[in-house]
Amino acid sequence: MRHYIYTAIAVAMMLTLASCHKEEDDLFATGCIILTSPDGMAIDRVQAQALLTNVNTRQVTTSSDFAGERLCIEVQRGAYKIGIEGVATVHGTDGRTLTRQFRSQSEYIDLSSTGVNNVTLRIIYLD
Repeated sequence: MRHYIYTAIAVAMMLTLASCHKEEDDLFATGCIILTSPDGMAIDRVQAQALLTNVNTRQVTTSSDFAGERLCIEVQRGAYKIGIEGVATVHGTDGRTLTRQFRSQSEYIDLSSTGVNNVTLRIIYLD
């Protein structure tokens, strides 16, 4: 009789522990946008605002938290339209440092993978 009670308790504990798992999908991903200069100049600092528009939901996420030429932002997974506009401090191989206005955009960027999604965008100088 005691053996049946222990077996019933063990089965009940296994069923209870097996049902306690996380049921939600990963909804968010980190998008890291890396800006590159078309003329080979190294980008030192960026002061710009990035607008990430979800193509499906039209939700807009903005950020200006650039670290060098890189911006990492957490967004809902999906397809995005990206627009960045601002000022960049660049230096060339000759040692000159310039501050230039720029714009960068893309109509479709896939940020649907879980984890970190790296995206490289070329900047267009406005001056």
